[in-house]
Amino acid sequence: MSKQALGRGLKALISEEGFAAAEKAEETEKMQEGAIGSLPVEKIKVNPFQPRQEFEATALDELRNSIIENGVIQPVTVCRDGDGYLLISGERRLRAVKSAGFKFIPAYVIEAREDASKLEMALIENIQREDLNAIEVALALRSLVTKCNLTQDEVAQKVGKNRSTVANFLRLLKLPRQIQDSIRTREISSGHARALINLPSEHLQLKVWRQIVSHQLSVRQTEALVNNMFKDKPKSKAAPEPRAAQIGQIESQLRERLATKVSLIEKKGGQGEIHIKYFSGEDLDRILDLIGQ
Repeated sequence: MSKQALGRGLKALISEEGFAAAEKAEETEKMQEGAIGSLPVEKIKVNPFQPRQEFEATALDELRNSIIENGVIQPVTVCRDGDGYLLISGERRLRAVKSAGFKFIPAYVIEAREDASKLEMALIENIQREDLNAIEVALALRSLVTKCNLTQDEVAQKVGKNRSTVANFLRLLKLPRQIQDSIRTREISSGHARALINLPSEHLQLKVWRQIVSHQLSVRQTEALVNNMFKDKPKSKAAPEPRAAQIGQIESQLRERLATKVSLIEKKGGQGEIHIKYFSGEDLDRILDLIGQ
C-alpha cells in the first residue's frame, strides 16, 4: 500500500509537491496554526474527552478500506499540545489510518493555547457530529458544564442549540443505566427516553422500557402509554374507608402491571367489574400478553 493514496483527498487543498514535502518532514518539525499538511500519527494524542465511546468495528474496516483505495478525503483537526498534537476531531479517521498501516495523516492545525480552550473546542466540535447517540451528546454537554465551568445558557449558545434542548439531553443521564445503554445501542430513541423521564420512579421507567423493547412501541405509543398511566387515577381522600383504600391499592397495582388505566367497580354481594382501557389494537395485544404471563 503506498502513501500516495493517503494524500489524494488533499489535492484540492495543497499541491502534490507541498504534500510530499510535508510527508518527508522531520517528525519534530511543528506545523503552524491554520496550516494544512501531513503529520506523523504517533505525534497525535487522542482526545480523552471524546464524546463517542464506541466505534463499530465493521464501519472502521469499511473506512480503512476506503482510505487505502481513495485516500483521506477530509483532514483531521488538531491543536498543538506540548511536543505533539491533540486531536480535536477525526478519531475514526485516525484509527482507520493506523489500521491501514500509514505513518502520516492529513491534518488541519487550529489554535488553542489554554487547556480549557482545547477541551472546550474538542467537545463542541464532536457534539456537532450527527452520528453521536443521545447519551454521548449528553455526556459531552455535561462535561462542558462541569469541566469548562459553563452555564447551560452558555453551552446552548456555543453548540447552537436551545437551552431547553440542552436541559433535555442532560436529563437523560438521570435514567437507569440499563435504559442509557439501550439508548447508546439505539435500541430505543431519545424520543422514547424523554417520555420515560416523566415517570415518577426508576421502577416504572424500567417497566415501561421493557414494554417498549419487547413490543417495539413507537415514540407516539410510548408517550400515550405514559400520559395515560395515571391520567384518571382517583384522588385519595383524607380518610378513606378501609375497603376503598384496598380497592385503590389494587387499582394502582394493576395500573403498574398493565401500564394503562384500570378501574375496579364493586357491587353488592361481593361482585364487581374490572375495566381495562386500551388505545389501539396493538395496545390490546400488549395487555393480553401481560395478562397471560
